[in-house]
Amino acid sequence: MHNKDKTCWNCPAALLKGNVEFRACGQSVSDIRTKISEEGLLIECARRPELGMFEPSITYDQCPEWRETEYGYLLKDMRIMILGIDGYLGWTLALKLAKLGCKVSGIDNYLRREAVAEKGSKSVVPIADMETRLKTAKEVHGVDINFKEMDLLNRDELSRFLEETKPEAVIHYGEIPSAPYSMVDAEHAIKTQHNNTLGTLGVLFLIKEHCPEASLIKLGTMGEYGTPLTGRPIFEGLFPADAVISWQGQEWSMGGELTPRDPASFYHVSKVQDTFNVYEACKYWWLRSYDIMQGVIFGVHTAEVSAHEDLRTRLDVDEWFGTVINRFVSQAVLGIPLTVYGSGEQIRGYLALEDAMECMARLIASPPEPGQYDVVNQLSQLYKVKELAEIVAKIGSQNHGLTVQIQRVENPRVEADEHPFLVVSKKLREDHGYDPKTPLEVEIDRMFSLLLEPEIRERLESIREAVFPQTWWNGNHKTSMTLEVYEPGTIEIEGYQPTLVTKSETYDTDPGDDT
Repeated sequence: MHNKDKTCWNCPAALLKGNVEFRACGQSVSDIRTKISEEGLLIECARRPELGMFEPSITYDQCPEWRETEYGYLLKDMRIMILGIDGYLGWTLALKLAKLGCKVSGIDNYLRREAVAEKGSKSVVPIADMETRLKTAKEVHGVDINFKEMDLLNRDELSRFLEETKPEAVIHYGEIPSAPYSMVDAEHAIKTQHNNTLGTLGVLFLIKEHCPEASLIKLGTMGEYGTPLTGRPIFEGLFPADAVISWQGQEWSMGGELTPRDPASFYHVSKVQDTFNVYEACKYWWLRSYDIMQGVIFGVHTAEVSAHEDLRTRLDVDEWFGTVINRFVSQAVLGIPLTVYGSGEQIRGYLALEDAMECMARLIASPPEPGQYDVVNQLSQLYKVKELAEIVAKIGSQNHGLTVQIQRVENPRVEADEHPFLVVSKKLREDHGYDPKTPLEVEIDRMFSLLLEPEIRERLESIREAVFPQTWWNGNHKTSMTLEVYEPGTIEIEGYQPTLVTKSETYDTDPGDDT
């Protein structure tokens, strides 16, 4: 069990007593522990008041309030609030946590459903209304989920709900998650940043007021970092302790400082603003948070959502909300050549929906320390876009008898088509016991099987026009022109080779260029 040796110091049931100084993020844990050891610190347990005041030294495997699960020790009946519970990730996680025995609450204002409809699209996997979802979850999985329709920005309503539920973890999925949506025009850009940035800031104040011991697990994105053309490593949010900056013959430590951000859209800018607000809240109020720099999620399957048609999560494939693998599979089913932007040499991190949910469960089971702002880069593998197109085309052709072509189209985004990419993603594997379990090819094949079902294929056909890229970063409103159409297997994958570092060992920091 990866978290068996964690103690009350990490537990959200621990009530801090005495003279505790607030400390800045990035200060070493050893310094904090030394000061506590010298001056003493006593806590009370909200779950075991009979213990009185005691030192926070009981480990999870010693405490009867923590029970063993496949994702580590988990607090019994842990109270969890999911912001954005109706979404692709929110609903999937709600079912998983409820099945694990957590008391799940959540809010949503259905903004995602409305925004997709605005595009003239819909989830190609039919999804039930929330009332039906909750009823079916009770019938199929035997779980109760406490849902309230609510806008994240309605702080009065959210305040009352937090006071009522007293969550021990808050999962923040309640944001507009689309770069293209944020680049449509001023209205969409402002709406994205207003909802995301101000919504998150309000949530931080409410956590401070109602549940300061709860861990905030905030969904960021790998897109916050950009794609550094220097090839420097993309560390996990903060520079490691041994990082230094050299300038004019002198060196300074960068350990513990936030790493540079280079957001790729107005949506990604909102995520960077979130990062700084969460970072500061941990510093000012001794809140605790994991900031998840997530790769691109793909797929449709977890055991919980696949148990019944009315439990399925949404799957969007339009150009605003459809992520690249999901779009490629839908295009293959529709007979549209797969749309590769520009050269297709862009490198990104990816993970399957099922693996993303496991990562979340492991992080929830292992809260940060009070005052700790920590970052994990959550991804399983790195791929080039045109490499993914080849894989999707091969599976569609060989396993499902489809004729699939690939097309290069004008890139509507402002981004480097070719770039090095060296990503560090060690914490989930080394600290939280995560091991990816869903191969890319398996999940793509599973998606083909689902999207080829007659009802879903008909739904997909009805939104054909929403799939092709039409939102340009430079403000133009036009459909991207086709540059080239080619057969799979006829174009060589060249250029920079991606590097993913998942273990603490020496590695080559030069990703190279094999052209």
